[in-house]
Formats: sequence, C-alpha cells, structure tokens
Amino acid sequence: MADGFKKRADLIGKEGTITKSFTIIDAKEYPTGVDVRVSDSTGEEYWTGLEDIDLYE
Repeated sequence: MADGFKKRADLIGKEGTITKSFTIIDAKEYPTGVDVRVSDSTGEEYWTGLEDIDLYE
C-alpha cells in the first residue's frame, strides 16, 4: 500500500449497470429500430438504441 490504496483484482472483470438520468435530444427511426441521442446527468452526449434505455412519463 505504498500509494494509499490496495488493488482489488477480485473486482476486475465483474459486470454491472449504472443508472443515469438523461434527456433525449435527437431521435432517428430506421427500418431496423430507433436511435436516440441523449444528454446524461453529467453533460455527456451520445447515441444509443431505444431498446437500451427505459423511458418514463
């Protein structure tokens, strides 16, 4: 622990999810599905598929 931390090799490779708040800022429909551009709670903007997000009213 020379730098004040311990490497957690037991966590490397584990998978999980992160929940973020976002706003849809653009959307495009294709024959294969819908792509949406979102702006998340950290200000990052990116394209994702409509099937990859949960929307609420």
